[in-house]
Amino acid sequence: MLSMEPSIKRGLTFWDRALMSRDEFFERVRLVREEMRRMNLDALVVSGNMYEDADLLYLVGGAVDGTLVLTLDGEPSIFTASGSRESFFLREQTWLDDVSYRGGLVGSSVRQGLIDRKVASGRVGTVGLQVLPARPYGDLIDALAGYELIDFTAAMLSVRSRLRPRELTAAKIALCMAYQVAAAAESAFANGASNTAAVIEAERIARLAGAWDFRALANLGSDELRPYERPSDERRGPLLLWVATRYQGYWADQVVDTTGGKGGEAREAVNAMVGACRAGVTSAAVAKAGLSVLSESARKSALAYGLGRSIGIELNGLPKISLDDETPIAEGTLLSFHVFARGDKGTSFAGATVQVGRHSAAPLTSLTR
Repeated sequence: MLSMEPSIKRGLTFWDRALMSRDEFFERVRLVREEMRRMNLDALVVSGNMYEDADLLYLVGGAVDGTLVLTLDGEPSIFTASGSRESFFLREQTWLDDVSYRGGLVGSSVRQGLIDRKVASGRVGTVGLQVLPARPYGDLIDALAGYELIDFTAAMLSVRSRLRPRELTAAKIALCMAYQVAAAAESAFANGASNTAAVIEAERIARLAGAWDFRALANLGSDELRPYERPSDERRGPLLLWVATRYQGYWADQVVDTTGGKGGEAREAVNAMVGACRAGVTSAAVAKAGLSVLSESARKSALAYGLGRSIGIELNGLPKISLDDETPIAEGTLLSFHVFARGDKGTSFAGATVQVGRHSAAPLTSLTR
């Protein structure tokens, strides 16, 4: 589900040390270094920003955008993209001790960081460099001339796709927030609020609940799902709403259909996908199970909006639930299913978040802080 971003990029931003303690990140670094050794890498360079931050966030742990240098031993360092005035704040968001601002061009700093760590040549893995604008990207690539650059994207995805217990807890807290947000929007609509006002109330509750970030789509001004653009007093029933909330970098989402959605095609399709889902089954097979119970017109709308994807440290992660994706689904993966069905039986909207097990998929349960 792709939605417009709010003007406030971050909500409550802090490091929950009780949940994400330093040893959690020590273990993540150890796992990444194991993969680096397997690929015979001498170092790893990871970039991220507030739009694409999953790989960087996995290692840094906080809202610190920039470029990270990690070698096989010693402490990692990050050269932030944020202004120097924010350095003190950023140091409070991460377990890293070496957090510094180097301006927009960090190539020379990254190279010096490698040399200081006795990596003057060799194989350097890269991940996330696509987030860099053209000039900083060129500067970094030029600075790494002489090193053999190896794409570490697939390896990093493999490591961080295996959700650790604390990550799962963060996702459950985010899911609790999503439930609160969805309930607030539904209540507002039931009490006479317009669809737009219900979305505004949803974001208000998300911010008050301590969500780091928020996304929403609803039937605003049309029967399509749209992001908030402007105030409106129009009521369009039923309210169809998708909301997503983020806590400590981990996303969860929830669907609202004020008709209840119990007998709709969308719920039937979601139930069919959940029933077909287990470790080793391909995304395409799960998609086929859901589409098989929909009418032809409902299948078109469902495919247009997407059937689901992995969720957690990414809002729109891999694998996608798609007829074109033959990727086997790994055990432990968190999946968010959602079906927007506009068919002969009317319009319905339904969703479910599950964790994939060896023999079946179990609903993710929420958790309060």
